[in-house]
Amino acid sequence: MNYHRLSKEQLEELHEEFAKYLAALSIDRNAWEKIKANSPEVVDQHLDQFSDLVWEDVLAKDLYLEHLSPNHFFVFECLQEEMHLIAVKLTNVDQDITTPEGWQWLLHHIHDASVTFYRSTKKYEYDRKEELYGMILKGAQISESDRYKSIADFLV
Repeated sequence: MNYHRLSKEQLEELHEEFAKYLAALSIDRNAWEKIKANSPEVVDQHLDQFSDLVWEDVLAKDLYLEHLSPNHFFVFECLQEEMHLIAVKLTNVDQDITTPEGWQWLLHHIHDASVTFYRSTKKYEYDRKEELYGMILKGAQISESDRYKSIADFLV
């Protein structure tokens, strides 16, 4: 296995895709029920293989990652050849920017002296998928582009 197995919640979200995966292997619902009842190791193999396929697909695309904490965050635009970072740090402010209220506060106080921005661009040092997956393992979350783009628009 190249990546970790998807969580139960993620697998439930992807149940239609998993059904297609099984169908591509000529495993119908009845056959899957028999496998689940009689061969837990085969179930594990299929879940692991499906998880790897999902991770490969996700990591192959342009994507956005974010790593948030109450007083700073890092948002990444992960393109095919390079990664763009915007980091935001709050100082001397009692706001939690991981909450909707804190986020709104940030957007309204973006030019305050208590808000510091850093921008950076870097090329991938080795395999792009491995780098992105490593960031996820260290706590980065896959996100929509909204947060990155809203901050990037302010910095233009």
